[in-house]
Amino acid sequence: MGRYRTITALIGAGSLTLAACGGSDDATDADPAAAETTVATTEAPMIEEAEENPELPTIVASTTIWADVVSNVVCFDLAEVTTVVPAGVDSHGFEPSLQDRGLMEQADLLVVNGLNLEEGLAPTIDAVALEGVPLFAITDHVSDLIEYDDDHGHDDHGHDHGHDDHGHDDKADDDHGHDDHGHDDHGHDDHGHDHGHDDHGHDHGHDDHGHDDKADDDHGHDDHGHDDHGHSHDGDDPHVWFDPLRVASAVPALADFIIANTDIDADSVNTCADAYVETLVDLDAEIDSMLAGIPDEMRRLVTTHEALGYLADRYDFEILGTALPGTSSLAAANPADLEDLAQQIAATGITAVFAEAEVSDADLQAVADRLGDVRVIPLLTEALGPEGSDTGTYVEFMTVAAATIAGGLSS
Repeated sequence: MGRYRTITALIGAGSLTLAACGGSDDATDADPAAAETTVATTEAPMIEEAEENPELPTIVASTTIWADVVSNVVCFDLAEVTTVVPAGVDSHGFEPSLQDRGLMEQADLLVVNGLNLEEGLAPTIDAVALEGVPLFAITDHVSDLIEYDDDHGHDDHGHDHGHDDHGHDDKADDDHGHDDHGHDDHGHDDHGHDHGHDDHGHDHGHDDHGHDDKADDDHGHDDHGHDDHGHSHDGDDPHVWFDPLRVASAVPALADFIIANTDIDADSVNTCADAYVETLVDLDAEIDSMLAGIPDEMRRLVTTHEALGYLADRYDFEILGTALPGTSSLAAANPADLEDLAQQIAATGITAVFAEAEVSDADLQAVADRLGDVRVIPLLTEALGPEGSDTGTYVEFMTVAAATIAGGLSS
């Protein structure tokens, strides 16, 4: 069953102009040496599979990650879900073609990440929203965003790496935080989200999470103002998908938004959304188990840009450094910063760094070559892999990422 379709599949492979500034032409799968894993899967409720139906509402998602999440919420068959940025392509630098804009304008709903992740798409997203297409920004419904400081990185990752409570046994609560599914209190308030990490500095006390007031009188655009679809959170890290529980916290509001703006059966959407939240909670527990065996002294991540802040926050890692400064892959490397990064890697003794597969690995490779005994391991961070691959769904993408990190830092 197809989970979502790219615009290419809809209008023909030759009609798109795909521009990914700083991106690589080839998306590389994760390290083949990564540990074998058991992937959590979504057991969607039994919804009768529909034939491709032009009467179904069309939901356009900016990235493959959010297209897959939306597909799960609409039971895969209750809407036509498409994505703008193709599989394996960096979302920061992708620039839309005229065909992309046309499909976005014709969408019944538009789902984006927000926080300026879609830098090249931002003007088109804003224009389409102003034209009246209902817009949902995922990060407007994630309560505990991480602030990124250009000078100090993720300044709230005060990890001592003691891991005394690394079991995270409070995050998979008995009722997973969604026992009533009234969609008014799904915002992490009972996932705990202190993760037992008393030193993260997050109070996570977002009891109302905004889900009860974001539907608005007309259920349109969540009163985001449409001029920045979440861009106003200057300094907030947009890569929220690297914490499955943060993704889970946005699912109820997404379900409400879809129900309010389409004729899709509400009970079906709520049933599938609830099932997907359960899947994400299970995914979180699986990832935690996969990463638990990494020694304390190796729980340091080096990547191309600041993409793994939420994973570090959730699973007790330190972001040691990045080849590119900041949370955008469009930034330029600084030779002095690369030299400093090499010295930090040498001082800590880590033996693997993770090059984001959607963009060039040249800078990290140069650092590794200078050190001589550091492996550069490819890792998808911004997009799913091709449909049918081992990173073709969000659950698979996250499981492979965890296996890759565990394999790289445990050996």
